[in-house]
Amino acid sequence: MMQLAQQVQVSAVENIRPVSAYVFVSCAQPKRIVHALSRLPGVVKADALLGASEAVLVVERHNFEALQTLLTEVQSTPGVKKVSVKLAA
Repeated sequence: MMQLAQQVQVSAVENIRPVSAYVFVSCAQPKRIVHALSRLPGVVKADALLGASEAVLVVERHNFEALQTLLTEVQSTPGVKKVSVKLAA
């Protein structure tokens, strides 16, 4: 019985997919914000957008709780005005 329980736990862990999202950041100085946010763990890519006071991030975390923690860090970064998140399917 113990072996079966361990196999189920291993299978459950193997089937967990990372959570990916696109994060649109409204800010006053996109290049400065991108430089700061690109250093956060979980930020896969960060770009300042031309013609807009925005930056876009591609983020990936191992679960929704870790994603929420990352988004809280992004939102609390000085200069960030607003954050909009779109989860990747």
